[in-house]
Amino acid sequence: MSDNNQNIVLLRREVERSANHRVQTSNDFAVLSGMIQERIGETIATSTLKRIWGYVDGYASTRETILNILCRFVGFPDYETFVSDFCEQDSVRSSHYILGETVWSKDLAVPALIEVQWNPNRRCIFRHLGDGRFEVVESQNAKLKSGDTFQCERFTFLQPLYIHDIVHDGVCHDLFVAGNKGGLTKIDVR
Repeated sequence: MSDNNQNIVLLRREVERSANHRVQTSNDFAVLSGMIQERIGETIATSTLKRIWGYVDGYASTRETILNILCRFVGFPDYETFVSDFCEQDSVRSSHYILGETVWSKDLAVPALIEVQWNPNRRCIFRHLGDGRFEVVESQNAKLKSGDTFQCERFTFLQPLYIHDIVHDGVCHDLFVAGNKGGLTKIDVR
């Protein structure tokens, strides 16, 4: 089954919702694999999960047996039922969930600059320091300030930006979400 389709994206979203855990970092995939094993007694390798989520490059398709396991995890008997009973509902098809382009931190050079914007009227420029660590270079109308540093795995268009291990005014903070409503409206790498 092709991973490049809306149904796979919806399945990933439902898995994260069911797990009550956002899958963003390498460790998150190990946590998710353990949750699947504990909840339904099935095993999916973390490398397979990383490939399905696009965290690493891999095959252009996923075996239906793997998709069936993920569907059972979210409460459907199999992938076919998930598609017919969930993905093809008018409320899901007409939703504004959009596949966004993603910029992965692991693909950025040092010291690449990345400009992001979100509503209302927020704009920041970050400098990549390496290993997914960033420094705020410029900030307009945002809580983040020039000189703050943080960790971030990815920047996805029209999705919220989740950053962690933030050092703001000399104080460490666990998590910050930018663009919680509507996501990032601009991502520009320089």
